[in-house]
Amino acid sequence: RTGEKLSDDNIVGQCITFLIAGHETTSGLLSFAISYLIKNPDVVARAQEEVDRVLGTDTSVLPTYQQIQGLTYVTQILNETLRLWPTAAAFTRYPYEDALVGGYLLPKGSSITALTIMLHRDKSIWGDDAEDFNPDHFRPETRANLPANAYKPFGSGQRACIGRQFALQEAVLVLGMLLQRFDFI
Repeated sequence: RTGEKLSDDNIVGQCITFLIAGHETTSGLLSFAISYLIKNPDVVARAQEEVDRVLGTDTSVLPTYQQIQGLTYVTQILNETLRLWPTAAAFTRYPYEDALVGGYLLPKGSSITALTIMLHRDKSIWGDDAEDFNPDHFRPETRANLPANAYKPFGSGQRACIGRQFALQEAVLVLGMLLQRFDFI
């Protein structure tokens, strides 16, 4: 809007933050996902079937972008992992004016923190198995019926994670290749 540009130092700092933050959160996501997979061999079998069908069994052939997009069940596994253990554990909001929320008065400038982990385990939204690992929570038909703000693993609003798509793409690629190459025991 102003025509003012970022300095080279600022741009470098932003890139480093993007790469480091993405590395840490994506590795955490993959660690939790593998932990859930080890405990759920039926989910692993279903995921390996998809990986074999979409990526094939020749590990010398690198996956394409289109193939990664075809790993829909692997994506469901990662989304479910993020539901149970989101990378952004909470987000805070500040009302611009006095506001009544859920029967409570929030004065202008006060803060309210939403615990993402609690939002993602609300039985009225996710069902009686809200505490359980169930990738079917993210079947396309189920996901389409979720309330708009029921799933916020990367934060919310203007300050939500800028690297969300990169992180998910990277995680699907890595988990797909791991499932293609290894048995989780």
